[in-house]
Order: sequence, then C-alpha cells, then structure tokens
Amino acid sequence: MKPFVRGNRKVLAAVGAVVLVAVATWAAYTFAYTADQMDWDCGGGSCATNDPRSFAMPLALLGTVGAVLLSGYAVGLIGPAITIALPAWFFRMGVLDAVEAGFSPEGSVTPPMVVTTIALIVAAVCAVAWIPMLLGDLRVRRRVRERERSAA
Repeated sequence: MKPFVRGNRKVLAAVGAVVLVAVATWAAYTFAYTADQMDWDCGGGSCATNDPRSFAMPLALLGTVGAVLLSGYAVGLIGPAITIALPAWFFRMGVLDAVEAGFSPEGSVTPPMVVTTIALIVAAVCAVAWIPMLLGDLRVRRRVRERERSAA
C-alpha cells in the first residue's frame, strides 16, 4: 500500500480536495439558505441554536480550508483559487435564494455579500498569481527538453 500512496500523493490530494470542496459548497449553500429558518436564542451578547443545520457553516469553513491546503499541494495556486471561489459563490447564491423565497429579509444580504466578495477577490488574486507560476513551469520544461535533445 505504501508504494501506491508514495507514487500518487498529488492525485490523492486532488481527489481529497474535490471531495472536501463538494462538501464545503453544499454546506455553505445549505447554511446560507436555512440560517433564518432556524430557531436562534439570542441573549447575553451571543446567539445559539440546537438545530443540526447550524453545523453546516463550520463544516463549510473547515472543508474549504482542507480543500485549499490539499489543492494547493496538488495543483498549485489555481487549486486554492477554485476551492475558495466555489463555496463563496454558493454561499452567495444560498443567501439570494433565501431572500427570493422569503426566508430572509432583504436587509440581511449586505454582510454576507461583503464577505463573499472578499473571498472572491482572494480567489481572483490566487488565480492571477498562478499564471506566472504556470508560465515559469512551462519555460523550465521547455529548457529541459532542449537540453535532453542537445545531449542526445
């Protein structure tokens, strides 16, 4: 089993990242859509609920962090860009769908939109930073091929 894992670490990390980002995306949308449908007990400066759907947000955050780490190892900066953007986008869609369905008031949209916009900007920065890394990698590969040809 060890030789299989050693030879396929990046593939296994990529598969793990896909699974985690799928869970994070589902959890982010679920929490955003159902947050105002849960019974919250707010008092003493904090809010709490015993609704199991409330675990969706921590699950989304932890899944996103795990997916960012695994995808960064597997494919470079484009992985974190995608794994940050997907849950943020689906969280945004969950909030908008909840408002459209009448579950959330329109005034509650601003804070989640600001947070998701920041997350999408971070994802865009990762994607833009990935381009020079990709070009440098392609340049190195071309030089290696040229040296192999000249040595032969």
